[in-house]
Order: sequence, then structure tokens, then C-alpha cells
Amino acid sequence: MLLRDNNKRFVPLKIFSVIFLAVICTGCTRVNNRNIKALSGGQIINTWDYLEEQIPSVIGSPQIEALPPHKANVWAGTVSHHLLADTQIDRWFYEIAERRKVETFFIICPSHYGLSSQVWSLDNCCWQTKNGIVYTDEKTEQAIADYLGVKYDSQVFPVEHGVNVLIPYIARYFPKAKICVIGVEGEPPLNQKNAQLLADALAPYFTDKAKKKNFLLISTDFAHHGNLEGTQYKDQRSREFFNNPSDSTWVYCGCDNRPGIYVLSRFLSGDTKAVILYHTNSYELSGQDEDDITSYFFSLFY
Repeated sequence: MLLRDNNKRFVPLKIFSVIFLAVICTGCTRVNNRNIKALSGGQIINTWDYLEEQIPSVIGSPQIEALPPHKANVWAGTVSHHLLADTQIDRWFYEIAERRKVETFFIICPSHYGLSSQVWSLDNCCWQTKNGIVYTDEKTEQAIADYLGVKYDSQVFPVEHGVNVLIPYIARYFPKAKICVIGVEGEPPLNQKNAQLLADALAPYFTDKAKKKNFLLISTDFAHHGNLEGTQYKDQRSREFFNNPSDSTWVYCGCDNRPGIYVLSRFLSGDTKAVILYHTNSYELSGQDEDDITSYFFSLFY
């Protein structure tokens, strides 16, 4: 998520991480309502739409590249976690909802702020949105934590925009869905042993049958901190994965969630297809910071 100052529409994430930490108490409260507490033993996190945060202004409007067939069972995809891309995020969730219902979103997101105390961060949170509360799938979240051998990291998700930005869209388009969130150290180099263990933990939820009720959401942004030429070069490499999705082409993706891309690649078959709804970047959308660009791929796999 991008914050604004008095002179710009947004500032880089590295600048406002300290700000975010300072306002935890306004964005997150302990659950007091007994009904909510009965359904979630953890904390309730107030999302940006519930807090009525302003969506950053944009000047660019990229066109959709492609859509999956209307009856396709889309079961995974990549989506940005920058609110600057609100229009594209909203359309991405809309296209999923047009094709299927989702019982549980499995969200792999980067852990941005160095708050994770373990290799994987999980917790039993619930999120307050303008359209209601989104709950963790408690039983499944605990089963994944047990498989990975970790305890819950309660300090991570109140400030983690890698998931918090996306929750209001889930509440809007999938009001009955629950979520399982796993925070990971997303920047390269990839620890393949850890990434494989995460894939093993999620494998039972992404068999051919399970893909009909679950969705693997990879929260990720792609090229970071480059100029336009460098960003385009990196994105051309990343596009190789979407053009030919396989358990070997994942290495072309240059993004801030490499473990998530690796896990996704483990669940691909020879018949898997992918489409890119949107490919854009922060400079195209905002017209600002042409030497500090972040790029976005909005994709769906079916």
C-alpha cells in the first residue's frame, strides 16, 4: 500500500514502515464482541476501507490484455498489494467472482517489515471491512502451522499491507469466504528447502478436486526501484513464466514474493494455462518517481 504526503500522491514503502508501526493501535483492536471472539480467537484488524483511507489518485488506465474463458476454473493468480492499483485489483477479484465461488483463499504474502519471528508467519486474525468481517479458516490455519512447526506471529499482520490491502475486495466479492494467510520472506535469494516445505503443507488443499473450492492468492509486486528501461527488461523476463507456466519457468519471475511463485509452480500441470489481465507499473499509474518504479502483473491460472 502506498501512502501520500503533502507533496506527492504516494511515498515508497521503505519510508512509511515506521509510520505504520506507530499507528497499530488505530488500525487494530482486540476483539470485544463475544460472537466475533467465538469465531476467531485472535485479534481483529481494521482495514483501509473501514478506516475510510483515501485511494491514491492515478492518471494512467491500462487496458486488459486477456481474460480466461468464462467457464474456466481459475484457481490461482498473482495480484498487487499496492492500493495505487485499486482499479486493477478490483477488476481481478471481479473476474474470479464471475467464474466461481471460493470457500477459502490461501494467501501467501511477503512479510515486509522484519517483524516475523519465524520462517513462516501465521495467525488467527479477523479483518473488519466496510462490507463485514473476514475470518481466518481456523482449523486449516492451525493445521498448516502445525505442519510447518511454527507458532502464531501475532505482531505481523496488523501492519502487513501484503494482505490487509486485499481483504476488502474479498469481503466485497466473496462475503462468505474465509482466508488462510502465510507471511514469508519474499525477496531473493530463495530458500528452496523452505519453499518446498510450504508447498508440501499446502498440497492437500490444491489437488484437482480441492482447487474447485480453494484459491491460491499470490500477493506480489514485481520489478522494484528501477527506471522504465530496467523495469521493462525485468518484466519481459517475468512474462516468460505467464506465457509458459511450469515448475521450471518460475525462476524468471523477478518479484517480492519468490516463495509464493515457487509454491504456485509446484501445483501446475501440463494442462495449466495462465492469462495476464493487466501489466502495469507505478509510474504509468501515477506519473511520478520514474526512477523508482514498481511493476505489477495481474494474472489468473486455470
